[in-house]
Amino acid sequence: MAVKTATGASLLAADLEKAQKYDITAYGAVSGGDPVKNTEAVNQAFAQAAQNGGGTVSVPAGDYKVYTIRLRSGVNLCLEKGCVLRAAKTDIRHSYEKQEGEGGNYDKPEVNLYAGIQDHGHTYYANSMIYGADISDVMIYGEGLIDGSCFEDGFRSYVLLGGDPKMPKLRNEPGVGSDGEWFGNKAISLLRCKNVVLKGFKLVIGGHFAIIAQGVENMLVEDVLVDTTRDALDVDCCQNVTIRNSTFNSLTDDALVMKASYGAGKFMPLKNVLIEDCRVSGYDAGSVAAGVYTREKLVAADRGGPTGRVKLGTESTCGYEQVTVRRVRFERSRGFALEAVDGSDLTDILFTDCEMENISSSPIFIRAGERGRFPVTGNSQEETVEAGEGNVRLDNRNWVLPAREEYTCYPAKRYTPSYRKDRIVSIDGHSAFTVVSQEEPAYVNPANVVEEDGVYYGKKYDDHAGYCIDRDRKVEAWELPCFANASGSSHMARVADIEISNVKITNADPRYPILIMGLADSPVQRVSMKNITVEFRGGLSMEHAVEQRQLNTNWEYTQFGTRPSVQSLPWLVNTFFLKEEGLLPRVDWDKEAGGWKEDPYNVPELPQVYPEPENWGILPAYGLYARHVEGLSLEQVSFAWKVEDGRHAVVLDDACGVRLMEVSAMVKEGVEQLALVESNYRRATNREYILHQPYVKTGVEDVTFPKNWRVKQVVIDAPAPGTPQDEGYGFPTLPCPENGYTYTKATEDYPLPLTVYRPFFAMPVSVCGRAEEELTLPVVMRHPAAEASQKELNGRIYNEAVEVKDYAVDGAKAQTLVTAEELPEGAVYLEEEKEIRWTPRADQKGEFLIRLRADDGVLPEYGTIKVFIE
Repeated sequence: MAVKTATGASLLAADLEKAQKYDITAYGAVSGGDPVKNTEAVNQAFAQAAQNGGGTVSVPAGDYKVYTIRLRSGVNLCLEKGCVLRAAKTDIRHSYEKQEGEGGNYDKPEVNLYAGIQDHGHTYYANSMIYGADISDVMIYGEGLIDGSCFEDGFRSYVLLGGDPKMPKLRNEPGVGSDGEWFGNKAISLLRCKNVVLKGFKLVIGGHFAIIAQGVENMLVEDVLVDTTRDALDVDCCQNVTIRNSTFNSLTDDALVMKASYGAGKFMPLKNVLIEDCRVSGYDAGSVAAGVYTREKLVAADRGGPTGRVKLGTESTCGYEQVTVRRVRFERSRGFALEAVDGSDLTDILFTDCEMENISSSPIFIRAGERGRFPVTGNSQEETVEAGEGNVRLDNRNWVLPAREEYTCYPAKRYTPSYRKDRIVSIDGHSAFTVVSQEEPAYVNPANVVEEDGVYYGKKYDDHAGYCIDRDRKVEAWELPCFANASGSSHMARVADIEISNVKITNADPRYPILIMGLADSPVQRVSMKNITVEFRGGLSMEHAVEQRQLNTNWEYTQFGTRPSVQSLPWLVNTFFLKEEGLLPRVDWDKEAGGWKEDPYNVPELPQVYPEPENWGILPAYGLYARHVEGLSLEQVSFAWKVEDGRHAVVLDDACGVRLMEVSAMVKEGVEQLALVESNYRRATNREYILHQPYVKTGVEDVTFPKNWRVKQVVIDAPAPGTPQDEGYGFPTLPCPENGYTYTKATEDYPLPLTVYRPFFAMPVSVCGRAEEELTLPVVMRHPAAEASQKELNGRIYNEAVEVKDYAVDGAKAQTLVTAEELPEGAVYLEEEKEIRWTPRADQKGEFLIRLRADDGVLPEYGTIKVFIE
């Protein structure tokens, strides 16, 4: 298989250097001065430089608060050593967070006719600290700092917010909600620009997007450090991009993310992106820039582990081509994610020579999904962002475009159902969720079908008349619900031609294997994985894969410099994105015994869900789970665990052309290395719950595996749990107490899987001392299982409120022994005082490494402290 390698940008920083400088203080900017005046001064400097044919606007040492700085073609921004360009506060009265302003505001979010055709954050750009649209030949560089935060009452306060201003009602209105309020939520926004260099600077706390490049062509990002709360660097529908020698830290969102949204107002695939020699991580926000790497906050806002990963997705309307990622180190983050879920393709991806340590989700996640989120022209000229009743979509109505000349025309080419989710289910009496209606699972949209003399027909689009009857497309009565949501994409997303090699993965979350998931009608094709070692923490069982328990505790933490807070830790299934049928236990009806039997292999399809590995719950494989794949090759790959795991190493479901060559895998005694799954109850993609939809049979064909492997042949003889009954399957499918299914052990008595959240040392990783002066180092060890909090959550995730808080159980009794394994000569660890004391001698100047060990009887955990003695 030949994967096209990306070449990246065609420019260097030297290509954009400009000697003529314009110091912002010459235009009235003052360190510590009024933000409004500072903003005016900086923008005057940019205007003057542009008028004179280009140059460099220089920010000297000092602390300058500003609102929106407007970039100009041919004008650079130089952040001199010692300078801080700081976000100024604005009045926020109606949003999820309140703020007292400093006299000004960021530019008003612009008009974007294609609002709603992507997540809200990818629609508006003007309300940023640094903003450039439709410009070229621009460089932002230097040794200075861009800071979207400030310090108040001894705590760090986030000025640039992680949420977004409200959506307008009409597409032709500015991006401001009915309350007329907006605020800054991005540090750097670049929209439809050409020839851009970002080099050398640091950026801390950048809001929803620290840096977002939307529709940019020819961009170089080099030697930057971004340490923020949400996305660190978004490269969205850009082409010819190089990112190298940079660090991106973002615990609560993605660190380095490629997207393909419609935010630039045009269809533009992401193409030819080269990422090399970078580092991504999910430490506490701000702690990497400070050099201390703290990790008090354990999960992101979506309740998954620290994010901080490299990802292609989620926004994938325009597709991806030719992306190369090499020599990237992942630390305390999720893995490498490839997601095509919006009707366009993802091809030619190379991921090589990378290291991953302490991975909090699937180390490698490849997903073809079918969310139906692709622009479609509606049957109305109304310009409301959310199309009204009677239009071509029942769900995600913001994806419907007005039938007007101002908008690109996307006639309906495919349709998906709209499911009625109104059956409330609780397995344990604590956590409730909804599943599809068992009697009337799907809605009918009369806008997309026509009845004539008892015969139903679909519709076709005419350039002049709009949608009209298509008498060549007859629709059976049972098919009517399949035409609920129109899409302008001609086919489901396709994922193909991916090469992954020379990757070392250690200490991965035991809940999430490498996950390759295509669709029944669009399998993932031609994936090669070579020379890969994967080490999971292990400790889970098939029981976990059957029951899909919701098992949560509350955790108190203080993220670096901020006020104390509380978050919910999911120890097994994470319910933030996973909803409805995916939360049901994986069991089938035993026709002979007349009761429920375990079937961890009957994993729901969930083609429309948000593409996050947690959404398929606990799977029957700890190492690799692959479903709907064609042409999968593994060579020189090893799967291992630290603590014995009761699941298979590999599970294949609906797969063909699979080669497992020189693959080694640890398994529990009596457990097969490989399970091959055959299903008698598969349906077409997105039609899984349509009554009377025919079932088809799938299996595994043409597979090669090591001769010494034990193999389990599995036959799924029931639809996925929650599938409504019809003549195709007339036995119970909804496992719940009303139908005779209950857990054998109450949730409040169920043991926490202690390999999920581990003890950790919660001290700075580096300190300084002086020779011949006593140095006291407190040793702080925290254990999430033993420190379950009784405090309530605040019920908010950015600008959304959580209606029902997750049921929380008490923690586990766990004692942890802390010892010092390596100490400098003369240093001692006092166990009772939990501190290290050391008076360095005059000849002990330099750098020393202290190594600590914490053992809770499950796994030893280690911590290190670098001590610099002057």
